[in-house]
Amino acid sequence: MENLIRDVIELDKKFRTQVELLEAEKSKIGDFLRIEKAKLEKVYQNDAKVKLDTKKAEINLDLDHRKEKAQKDYDMTLKKLEANFNKNKAEWIETIYQFCTEE
Repeated sequence: MENLIRDVIELDKKFRTQVELLEAEKSKIGDFLRIEKAKLEKVYQNDAKVKLDTKKAEINLDLDHRKEKAQKDYDMTLKKLEANFNKNKAEWIETIYQFCTEE
């Protein structure tokens, strides 16, 4: 009977120790999860930043191309208007002069 009691006490001590170790390990899980969460957030933020920077560069390049095209279109239209003005300037001046001098 004494052996049985001693065995029960020894088993109780052994399992209490195991429970304490498991509880200590369990308390470390929260810290581990916080650390891993921070790592993952950093990875995803860096990935998002790279994607965002790439998209900004694409948009800026497209914007530059559109600005160049708009400037070329503007220059071409301006030349056409100037050519038309220079071609018809004398006629328009004469027409306006005739209109103003008629009684």
